Amino acid sequence: MEPPSICLKLLHDMLSARSFPHALEVLAEATGTTAILFGSRGEVLVGPMPGNGWVRAILECEGGRELIIETHRWAVQAEGGQGDKPVVAALLDALDHFSLPLTVGGDRAGTLTIGDRPRKPLPESLITRVADALQADAAPLRVAAEQLRPWSAVEAAAAKDLAALLARLFGELCAQEQSLQNRIEELSAVYNITALTAGALDLREILNKIAQLVTEVMNVRACSIRLLDENSGTLVIKAVYNLSAEYLSKGPVTVDRSPIDEAALAGQIVYVPDLPDDPRTVYPQQARAEGIVSGLVCGMIYRGKPVGAIRVYTGKSHVFSPFEESLLRAVSSQTAAAIVNARLFSQKLDAERFAHQLAYAGKVQRRMIPSTPPNTDRLEIGAVYRPTFEVGGDFYDFINLPKKNLGIAIADVSGKGVPASLQMASLRAALRVNAYHMYDIDRIMSQTNRHLCRDAGRGEFATVFYGVISPTMRFTYCNAGHNPPMLLRDGRTEKLEIGGTVLGVDPGSTFERGIEDLKAGDVLLMYTDGAVEALNFGDERFGTDRLADSLRQHADQSAQRIAQNILWDIRRFRGLADRTDDLTMVVAKIHGG
Repeated sequence: MEPPSICLKLLHDMLSARSFPHALEVLAEATGTTAILFGSRGEVLVGPMPGNGWVRAILECEGGRELIIETHRWAVQAEGGQGDKPVVAALLDALDHFSLPLTVGGDRAGTLTIGDRPRKPLPESLITRVADALQADAAPLRVAAEQLRPWSAVEAAAAKDLAALLARLFGELCAQEQSLQNRIEELSAVYNITALTAGALDLREILNKIAQLVTEVMNVRACSIRLLDENSGTLVIKAVYNLSAEYLSKGPVTVDRSPIDEAALAGQIVYVPDLPDDPRTVYPQQARAEGIVSGLVCGMIYRGKPVGAIRVYTGKSHVFSPFEESLLRAVSSQTAAAIVNARLFSQKLDAERFAHQLAYAGKVQRRMIPSTPPNTDRLEIGAVYRPTFEVGGDFYDFINLPKKNLGIAIADVSGKGVPASLQMASLRAALRVNAYHMYDIDRIMSQTNRHLCRDAGRGEFATVFYGVISPTMRFTYCNAGHNPPMLLRDGRTEKLEIGGTVLGVDPGSTFERGIEDLKAGDVLLMYTDGAVEALNFGDERFGTDRLADSLRQHADQSAQRIAQNILWDIRRFRGLADRTDDLTMVVAKIHGG
């Protein structure tokens, strides 16, 4: 922080070469006095500005300027006192001098003096003494002294009031300049932090550079940045500048044990005058050993949510100014935003990687779904498959068996997404292996159930419908807790329900097989929950009745068209309501042979 006197000098330097001196020149001419602006160390910043002929005559003499300045400086040091030179003392006795302090933020930044006006005509002895001291001709000084008009007490008081007004104005300008400089430093620090976060740096590197920047800008001993672990309430050190490894390893800092950090994370800026002796300090002995004294702690809060805390330390007792507090608040706010953005960016990268992997998993799973149904002269098959996510738990499959038999399976694994897709893959593999090596459908289901019971966790199960169509169109099937397929024959539908319970719950479950001789014109619809549980905005289910009506409406079309048109009926019913379940349908249409 710049002292007020330097601020006054900066203000003088900032103004044009004429504007600041011109103000004192106007004051001097208006009051008939000499005006000088001193800094806090007694250095002359502006002046002397003469307002009468007497002072102008002295200034024209060699050494005259120094004499006037010394007289005014003595007036600053002890108004009405005597200088250490007889001529200065004589001038102070014969002439009025007033000194007006300039204050900035309660501190004295300098002094404005006016003077060199008498209350009565100047005596010949003073003129002679001044001429002798300057080794100058007394005649010009005498003429000037005769022209110098003494002023009254009222005039002197008015001049002093005018000078005081100007001194206050200078003080206000200094305060504004100091505030402006503070804002520039604050904006510069925030800009530098913004520039850091815009670069291709990882979060730790960003925080380390911020800690160094804060230390340098605030001219403090050290800085540390801790991030809040929401699960444990621990403030974990993530960046530090100029603190020893011994101090950093002092032990954990938790919010519930640190009143300082608790207040900071609640939005306060906490000043600690003496860390080693403050009862709020968690590790006072370590602070004393580190040589840190005063501290300032500010929470890093983003949109009302605490992220961490920034601490700055000094090596000696220090009272932080409002500007320093404001600067740390600004840095803390910007750093919190940088931390959140870095985390979001990392999460975005993770999400993109996961989405890429999920999309690849979806491609792998879709390769398990038959792309072309195995149609024959008497059997025409169509299918649709619409998972809710990239991957799902629905599947259908066609298994080519010996003697031109065809296995058809449709299943729905509990859950959605990746876990369901993994269970689906396991179920598909088990069903295929058992179907290849066993003849009886009830045994196939029993073995597949045991396999799934070994792999499935609590609450995981699958509903499965599996059937085999022979070349003579005899359909042998087993329904393991699945939605009963609809067999449309002569305009009426019947459900294929024979089988048993769901797979993956009880390894001892038993299953039955059903047999249906299919005829020309029959249409068999196999489907998963998504077909009947689709909801519209009125929370109505599509249901089995609407599904049967849709099947009857489109039964005269090809098997694939039947499946597609039923799908469109479901979509029209649902409208823009969200789809909440996977949807799979397989349609088998029997032709004459």
